Amino acid sequence: MKNITYKLLLVQFIFALSLTSATAEEESVFWKDRQISQLEQLTPSLVESIQSMQTKISSVAISSISYGDTLPSSFRKVATARLQQTLTSLIKLKVSVCESCSQIRTDISGSFLKISRGIADDNFRRETAIELNVKGFLDIAVFTSEGDQLSISLNAYEAKSGEIVYSKIVTGTPPKSGSYIHAFYGKMTVPITFTSSTSGVTTVDHQARVIGAEKMVRLTNDWSFTGGGALLSDDNSNLSDKYEKSITGFLIDGTIGYDVFNFGGEQVALSLIAGLGMMTVTPFNNPSYFKTGFSFSVAEQLTLNYHYLLMLTTDESAKASGASIISIGWKF
Repeated sequence: MKNITYKLLLVQFIFALSLTSATAEEESVFWKDRQISQLEQLTPSLVESIQSMQTKISSVAISSISYGDTLPSSFRKVATARLQQTLTSLIKLKVSVCESCSQIRTDISGSFLKISRGIADDNFRRETAIELNVKGFLDIAVFTSEGDQLSISLNAYEAKSGEIVYSKIVTGTPPKSGSYIHAFYGKMTVPITFTSSTSGVTTVDHQARVIGAEKMVRLTNDWSFTGGGALLSDDNSNLSDKYEKSITGFLIDGTIGYDVFNFGGEQVALSLIAGLGMMTVTPFNNPSYFKTGFSFSVAEQLTLNYHYLLMLTTDESAKASGASIISIGWKF
């Protein structure tokens, strides 16, 4: 009875951990906007690039901030406000905002009505620079490339001549997936110590096929929660001395993962995991286990995984202190 109560408490803990993680992911509204999160990450590089502009020009006014077609209006509003606030607060370089540069202007020339926006001609550029007390203007373009990688293009030019004196593109890091389904297939190896009718007390490496799926929900840029299950199918037909009972059943667990490193978003990534779970295998008395290991991802979707299960409970007739699982998987 005590053992059953312990297992029920463990299942409740895994379920509570799953709910807590899901709630945290819902509350992390800032991180869920992957484009704004990426903008925040590349802001220090942007500031450094703007400040290095002072060797070319002492003061500029932001004449325009344009966006790629794939960027939504909600992002454009937030990004415009953050870019203007960040750049106008710089100390080493004077940066202001040219409000008149974005206004639509109408001029009557003879019998023609001329409608213009932005810096339409040399005279307007020079006159506006004098009004704002700046030496030049700064055009900013924000766009995304393949894989939602955010980039910011900077072009500064002199007010008098219109000559471009500074040009640079600042590129961010592609964002990581907010959530995905991970399907996997592999082999579980369990060293089982039991009493054989022919060999006495012996230990064999029992094997079982593992096929399963799990869902990952990202909590922060580096931390994530994963919950899922797998089916065990006995695979010991080639063993001469084997445990008589088949190892079939299910695995269910919840783990917390940490990204040790990643390159190109998730093109290449290594993650460490740790968590708790339960194995519904009758010969082992349905043991609970502590799970740890790592996952190596390549080409964003393909995974190579190694997990070790430390059994917290086991049966006296078939002792299994731990199990290792090697698998390959695919992210959807």
